[in-house]
Amino acid sequence: MTLTEFLHPLRRSSKPEQVQAALYYLKHHEGRNALRVKEIRAVLVQAGVPRSRGANIAQALTRSAPRVHQIEDGLWALTPTGEDHVRQRLSIGTDTNTDADIGSLETLARQIADEATRGYVNEAVKCLQVGARRAAVVFLWSGAVASIRNEVWAHGPKQIEAALQRINPKARFRKRDDFSAVKDVHLLKVAQELGVYDKSEKKHLQGALDLRNDCGHPVKYRPGEKKVSSFIEDVVGIVFT
Repeated sequence: MTLTEFLHPLRRSSKPEQVQAALYYLKHHEGRNALRVKEIRAVLVQAGVPRSRGANIAQALTRSAPRVHQIEDGLWALTPTGEDHVRQRLSIGTDTNTDADIGSLETLARQIADEATRGYVNEAVKCLQVGARRAAVVFLWSGAVASIRNEVWAHGPKQIEAALQRINPKARFRKRDDFSAVKDVHLLKVAQELGVYDKSEKKHLQGALDLRNDCGHPVKYRPGEKKVSSFIEDVVGIVFT
């Protein structure tokens, strides 16, 4: 989710509301915990927020107390009160499941040695922090696929090819890069064939893949927090433990 998308629901709100939301996004999505007035103005203008170029950002920050405070040297940051206000205003993390899921994924990411896989999980965390549940599902599934490929690859290309040929007799698998031609649905079947997962685990992962596909395509469906929490529980519990 971009800053433009994040701020879109507040396009007609007051400048203090927009400034607080921008500070929240930049902290949780980009790791920028405090900004100066000119930096806040620049990001609002870049995000296309109306009437930002000539806005009195310093006044908007002053009017935002106690939701923001000045740290030092002209740097402004959200207070805990401001964090709660933005979450409530944009319905972010209002379910305790979200905080628990973020915590479990942060813990998981620290335990993952593979850099690419860890990167996907960290991206999922960032998405959850700003309420982008569909994006979180897509990123976590990408990390899961990377992990599943590692598990399957340990069986060697000959066994992988044999398992694939039981799905498609014309399938060929010679090197690790050949995973790019293997659909996720077939990867799960191969993983079951090779004993990486049993029938029940594969069934739950297929359900997770179905949700990922719903979230990764332009459809009207938007998963709720409990649905996403269940997805995370299944993927983490089956793939990463």
